[in-house]
Amino acid sequence: MPQFTTENQNLPELTRQAAALIREHFMELYGVEELSEALGVSKSHLVRSFSANLGLTPGRYLTKMRVEAVKALLLRGDYTLETIAGLCGFSGANYLCKVFKKECGLTPTRWRERYAGALSDLPPEGWEGKFYVW
Repeated sequence: MPQFTTENQNLPELTRQAAALIREHFMELYGVEELSEALGVSKSHLVRSFSANLGLTPGRYLTKMRVEAVKALLLRGDYTLETIAGLCGFSGANYLCKVFKKECGLTPTRWRERYAGALSDLPPEGWEGKFYVW
């Protein structure tokens, strides 16, 4: 799985802060506008800066983070797609399936079948404590 880490890169502060906020709050972030407000900059400035420094928009970065979280949950638990959608910031299972298939080329169920057992029982580095189910 690709790691979306920007901590060790020599990036401008705004890009570093935006990436950190996305990584830490991808589950509850509504979108880039909310992110830009939290950082105190315009949406267009954030998108220009982020894209110039990382080669993708903050919205794509957010989607990629969410999809990676979905993959981790698909491999590590017996959660329903509706539960996974809620845990990863998607509005519902249908939208999760649409985005996941566009990103990965497979539905979440087919992806889980194909890659089940591919990883150890340990969560991927950096995901500890990110998911809470009760």
